[in-house]
Amino acid sequence: MKKSGTFILVLLIFLAFNPLWADAEVSDNYRRGWHWYQEKLTSPDPEEKAAPDSDDSISSNDPIERMKEVQKTVKRALDEAVLNPSEENVRHYIMLQNQMMQQAGKFTHYWQAALLEHPSLDYSIKHPTNSLGRQVESDAQMKSEEAVLNDLAHTSGLFFFYRSSCPYCRKFAPIIKSFSDRYHIPVIAITTDGVSLPEFPDSVTDQGQSARFHVEVEPALFTVNPYTHKAYPVAYGLTSESEIRSNLLKIATHYQGDVS
Repeated sequence: MKKSGTFILVLLIFLAFNPLWADAEVSDNYRRGWHWYQEKLTSPDPEEKAAPDSDDSISSNDPIERMKEVQKTVKRALDEAVLNPSEENVRHYIMLQNQMMQQAGKFTHYWQAALLEHPSLDYSIKHPTNSLGRQVESDAQMKSEEAVLNDLAHTSGLFFFYRSSCPYCRKFAPIIKSFSDRYHIPVIAITTDGVSLPEFPDSVTDQGQSARFHVEVEPALFTVNPYTHKAYPVAYGLTSESEIRSNLLKIATHYQGDVS
């Protein structure tokens, strides 16, 4: 649905007769399983002394400290097996690793049971990881974003500041035109040197508007809602159509009500 000429007129009226508005409004019960490490482990060497960094005073109710001790015990067994390789040392390390794997298996079992009992906790339901699910999610997101941009097109327009002699402006103009045609968002093009670009033959000559919008870089693109008197910068410099789309979606989401 094409934008009526009336809305373009509203934008132009604000551009021409509201010199102070822009200046003010442009804004930038399986816990027990982990207790195995607290039991006195059979040492592969009868003469081996207790490790100096063990701490028997650690509270068994602190899962963080208990986990540290588990990791320390396994790491000590691995280091011993590597530095003093023997059948006993390696067997000792493998035994600890198997206990870790068994405990991890229990964790996985209860994880799956919890998700079946409480499906709302399953992140993959709303954010699937398989390719088919990701495609469905992507399609739904795209549809939602299109709706946001269509709503934006009914209430807001774009102000495009450029200079005809600027090579970046000349490259940016067809991108703006294509974006405008795709989403039916009206554009008021403002030439700062009085010369229009082919994509915007009806450009408005800058009469102080660029100063009020604090335009220091060309090209510059703003989204403007003449009904709420709000304007927000969308892009400075040569920008891709996808970046314009992304920036407008961020603005529409963050400033909901101001630009839509």
